Amino acid sequence: MRYPLRGGDIIKLNVAHVDLGGCEGCSVALLRAMIKMQDTCNFKDKMIARDDFKVEKEDLIIVSGAICLNDTEKVELLKSLGENGSVLVAFGSCAAVGGITRYCRGGQQPKPEHMTFQPINVVVDVDYAIPGCPPSPRMLKPFIDAFVSKKQSNFIQIFKAVAKVRKLSGFDLIDDVILQNICVGCGACVLSCPNGALQMIGGKPDLIVEKCIRCGTCYVRCPRASQLVIRRYLK
Repeated sequence: MRYPLRGGDIIKLNVAHVDLGGCEGCSVALLRAMIKMQDTCNFKDKMIARDDFKVEKEDLIIVSGAICLNDTEKVELLKSLGENGSVLVAFGSCAAVGGITRYCRGGQQPKPEHMTFQPINVVVDVDYAIPGCPPSPRMLKPFIDAFVSKKQSNFIQIFKAVAKVRKLSGFDLIDDVILQNICVGCGACVLSCPNGALQMIGGKPDLIVEKCIRCGTCYVRCPRASQLVIRRYLK
């Protein structure tokens, strides 16, 4: 679909991607998605920029990678993105909920002073947060279609709610759903886990704690947990 604006005109959505650093999985997922959306989006990314890469006031700014609070340059960059009036999207678990970077401590090379990694909503207000390690490239087009369509805005309520969250993992799923005995045993969490950290035992999911990378994918995919987070932060 193309995106209609006032007067019936058809224009493209201006989308920019800023990566704060990481495994590049989210960057690759975005590039794969945007190749198929060139007719509806003007996509800017440092990895494919022909000239100097500069983020201005875009319709959407997609940020990947957790923010290191000791990296003053990246913190100031993130603050500037949050102040330019664009809709800010945290893409991937590191940017959305901290993800595997929550295991990071001081002492790693090459910058041992970098000790504190957090989701980007610790520094700036985030409009939407999409967990996943990485998120599927196929979900980006339905997300953008729902973003520009008021009729479909309820489709992405979960991502608006997760934008208010600062941690999400299999541990939270166990606490909020399994131990509260509201699990329906559908297995969506097990199928969605990228690291095989969940297994079905007696018809209910059980967490293998050593494998959980705190990506939050299972929580968002769970029909019970997703409704909990929407009610908690939006209603």
